Amino acid sequence: MGSTGSGRFTDYQGYSGSNPKQGGESKENECGKAFRTELEDVDVSEYYDSIGQLPDMNTVISIGFNGSRIIAIVDGLGIGNLPTKYNYLRKCMIEFNYSGIISNTSSTPINSIIINVSPDE
Repeated sequence: MGSTGSGRFTDYQGYSGSNPKQGGESKENECGKAFRTELEDVDVSEYYDSIGQLPDMNTVISIGFNGSRIIAIVDGLGIGNLPTKYNYLRKCMIEFNYSGIISNTSSTPINSIIINVSPDE
């Protein structure tokens, strides 16, 4: 029912053992990971303000930075903000471009958009 291991830091990848207060170090690159998220502020986005409706499912999106937030973009217009937990992408955008698709939209009870995103190869 629980996890396996001794419960010590030596169970974690990257633990050197030289400093017993040192935790494991993740070698995983967050920038290279795909993700799925619901967008914020869809109702006040450039796209919704200009077009008056949500973009279609399976529409190709790109990820950009508008000077204050990381946004999803369709046809040059922002369709919504990514949640702030993805702010690390700003640094990643030096090395990676991100694109994806709209995997779900809904106008009930409020306008919402879910996107699938991955770094471009």
